Amino acid sequence: MATGDAAPGTGADRAAHLRTVADGRIARQVEADIAADLGDRVRVPTKIAGLADSVDEAFWTTLCAEYDPLSTYDFDYGLTIADRPIAETLATGTVVGTKGRVAVLENGGSVYAVDLRDLVGYELHEGASDRDLQSSLGAFG
Repeated sequence: MATGDAAPGTGADRAAHLRTVADGRIARQVEADIAADLGDRVRVPTKIAGLADSVDEAFWTTLCAEYDPLSTYDFDYGLTIADRPIAETLATGTVVGTKGRVAVLENGGSVYAVDLRDLVGYELHEGASDRDLQSSLGAFG
């Protein structure tokens, strides 16, 4: 059983193996007990707002002291973002990386964060667009 800023595979920055239990029912109950105090999910707008932030080390240390994990894990997504990306449904640009279901794209001098679920039903093609669009104020450089 692991806990982080979200369920495994959704872009957690840190995780902790708290204990091993006999079955999924017990694991879900333990997770529900923890979620009553900490929450058990991070909504996409909150995740996007925090993409450029680092983990609060003091808070993480306090949590680990409280729950006494068997092991802890740090995840590195390779995203080096100086500022919070612009939340936008955009599917053009260079993919900088992904974190959970959020893709980070660079386009025209700006960085965008896209919830990949917003792109369901679209067809993506590799290559440059033949349309010249203004993508952001940063594009005016």
